[in-house]
Amino acid sequence: MRAVFQILSLRYLRQRWTRSALIILSIALGVATLVSTRILNRCIEVAAAETTTPMGLGDFYVSNGEIGVEKGIADEIRTAAIPGIQSVQPVVIERVTLPDFQNRNSVLLGIDLASHQLQLPSDTKPAELLSRKKIVEVLNGRNALQAQFEEAELSVSALWKARNRRWIVLSEQLYKDWLAQRASDDAPYLIRFGGRNLECTPMLVVKVDKESPLAALGPNVVGMDIDHAAQFVRPGFPRINRIDVILAPSADKAAVKARLTEIANGRAGVRTPEDQGKSTQEIVGGIQIGFTLCSVGAMVVGLFLVYNALSVTVTERRHDIGILRSIGAARWQILCIFAVAASILGLLGGLLGIPLGIGMARFALDLIKDEMASMFTASDSQPYWPTLSTVVLAFAAGIVTALLAALVPAVQAAYQDPADVVRRTPPGVGGAWQNAHRAICATLVAGGFAMILTRDELPARVGAFGGMVCTLVGLLLAMPIFVGIAVRALQPILRATLPIEARLASDNLIRSPGRTGLVIGALAAGVAVMIQTAGVGRSNEEPVTRWLDEVIQADQFVAAGNVTEAVSSMCPLDPQVLNDLHKVPGVENVAGLRYVRPEYKGTLIFLTAIDLDEFIDASQVRGPNGLPNLDKFRKLRRTDGVVMSDNFARRHGVAVGDTVTINGPRGPVALKVLDMVNDYSWSRGTLFMDREVYARLFEDNLIDIAHVFTEQGSDAARERVKQFAADRGFVTADRIALRKMLGDLIERIYKLVHLQQIVIGIVASLGVVTSLLISVLQRKRELGLLLAIGATPGQVIGTVLAEAILMGVFGTILGILMGIPLEWYVLRVVLFEESGFDFALLMPWKQFLGITIGALTVATLAGLMPALKAVKTPIPEAIAYE
Repeated sequence: MRAVFQILSLRYLRQRWTRSALIILSIALGVATLVSTRILNRCIEVAAAETTTPMGLGDFYVSNGEIGVEKGIADEIRTAAIPGIQSVQPVVIERVTLPDFQNRNSVLLGIDLASHQLQLPSDTKPAELLSRKKIVEVLNGRNALQAQFEEAELSVSALWKARNRRWIVLSEQLYKDWLAQRASDDAPYLIRFGGRNLECTPMLVVKVDKESPLAALGPNVVGMDIDHAAQFVRPGFPRINRIDVILAPSADKAAVKARLTEIANGRAGVRTPEDQGKSTQEIVGGIQIGFTLCSVGAMVVGLFLVYNALSVTVTERRHDIGILRSIGAARWQILCIFAVAASILGLLGGLLGIPLGIGMARFALDLIKDEMASMFTASDSQPYWPTLSTVVLAFAAGIVTALLAALVPAVQAAYQDPADVVRRTPPGVGGAWQNAHRAICATLVAGGFAMILTRDELPARVGAFGGMVCTLVGLLLAMPIFVGIAVRALQPILRATLPIEARLASDNLIRSPGRTGLVIGALAAGVAVMIQTAGVGRSNEEPVTRWLDEVIQADQFVAAGNVTEAVSSMCPLDPQVLNDLHKVPGVENVAGLRYVRPEYKGTLIFLTAIDLDEFIDASQVRGPNGLPNLDKFRKLRRTDGVVMSDNFARRHGVAVGDTVTINGPRGPVALKVLDMVNDYSWSRGTLFMDREVYARLFEDNLIDIAHVFTEQGSDAARERVKQFAADRGFVTADRIALRKMLGDLIERIYKLVHLQQIVIGIVASLGVVTSLLISVLQRKRELGLLLAIGATPGQVIGTVLAEAILMGVFGTILGILMGIPLEWYVLRVVLFEESGFDFALLMPWKQFLGITIGALTVATLAGLMPALKAVKTPIPEAIAYE
């Protein structure tokens, strides 16, 4: 058996190395999209988890989103002495900038040093803190962190002069950079938050192990006592981000949670890591599933390609199979020969696909690194290497894809009569195979529709996304049926209007719908995905762009960091900045906005607090193109009410006149819904309120961005605002620049999908080439007879190219017919249920034309190689009898 395998498979693969490379490449592309998708999903998931619960070690988290909680709740929990609680750890985690390092982003970590006594020798003197090297335990309890004293070359006098500064702990990288550029021994370490600088003195250097919880925050970490950190980031209203509650192994979790909820009393929520994970997954789940769907599409299209490519090998070796069967080879032995060969090709495809997928993931993350930095705390996130499970899945996907593709033609050949197998012309597919094929297609389509119709009873996203995938796969598998019906229906017209070459090509499509139908299906899938993405992009982009034109009315925007990052509530400004901007000559008005994401019904919503008087007055001056909902926002002036976005109403079932309750620093805050507006700020819904009222109810007077309205047409005023911001280390953007930045952001996000679309397009193109290679093999006698009776090589080439063009036409038409309903489904079902956004279906006519031309061009070019191969076949060999 081994010798037969070496002769029939390994030797064949070496002789047909170009075809083997084609199969390996198709498998590798599918595996690469799978690997890159899993890496991207993992990066986004981990980054989101590190943002919502960075350095999370607790069994329970007492938190209230970005609004924060009172540190006093931690003291109340300790005082209550709840049985089973082992440790209570309040935490402050905020993004800060470092002015001495080109405003590099850093993470400020505030911990309760009173509960983390440094384990120093009893004879350690204060003056030795910065001169002795000792390993000390910084945090007691679970996953203790190790820190090391480093020589800071500070004299005792310099240390004494710095007694009024804040002591801080630095990560190793920050400490080395500081030593390399500090001006003097007693130079302070500057930290900036909200436009305010804080002078600090490094005390410890933390060497973070890769397994440490601190590793999630990246290499730029600054540690500080929690009281100092809370007062620095929220002066006057000091609050912390969350409280980690660590339990003993024998604790009664239900009882502990009940007591914690009672103590919090509406001032914060109590969540388990599982609850926190669900919240994180809800935020990023839609993005992850979008990537996954593109990956599945590439794998499905790749499966069709591999099927056609391996059909070539079966077609070419039918004589070998017939001879083996005639001399006594069993069917299972035939199947084993092809299965082992397919497994080798699948294994090689997996080996190539894994590094290719890593490269694709790195390229994709480079495209969205700025967006990752603005959305997530760990701004230095690097692409994750594939996990062991991803590697195993990649190899399994490659091997299973090759096996599934090889077994169908191999089983057909192995179970045919040996006398039929040795014939040059393969017999048609039997009725049993046709019935099985139809049953599988019907089952997949019916099952997919059933999942879609019952999606409310199924787990989240399973029905909507799983049903769509099943239906699409079923329709693609049914392409041979559709192609046969369509060509037969059009045959009279084709015979009457097309030249002889095209009529022969159409006859060949009717004779071999199974072969050509799957390739047409692969091409249709690529076209459908591109049409769907282009349509969804236009349907999203146009209304969002109009909305941005309506709400972006200021002449300039001032923020502490990148203006597009201001909505993350990670780079706030002191409200004094508004007063200072008012004094700049040429500035007519300034409106401050504050963005926070509090928890509501187990998810993070968007709360936007606006200086309404300034914003409304300034927008009115801008004329009819101003904010269309000014009358609705006027209702908010100095009232404990909110205006909600339309998608907030849909997602949470809230109506105008209802009351929404959000946990505040002193207890539950009830806000009456006064009206509703169209808004695209946040997929979980947005609430708008007066910033003056927000500051009173939530004890937070910071702002995230200042909308500056200057004298119209005054370039001098705008230059003065830019200089004002530059002097304070702020960033400015004008209206045009901001719109461009937001447009570029949307474009970069769609580039990720387009990248995977390109992979699908390449795979579909390879499928057309492979199918036409099969056509040449199966029509060798027919093409030889054409040459023998006087047909010119040009006419033979025209016949093959005509088949390629017909396949391109059918694939494009079917792709468009599938893509439009798919666009409708994504907009009206998937996106609507995922975000509550109600987008109208818009047709991407320009993209339609480009995709159609591209598909037809690819199909035509793909037919050149097999067409040239057809005319080079010697006539005697082509017309030889069986």
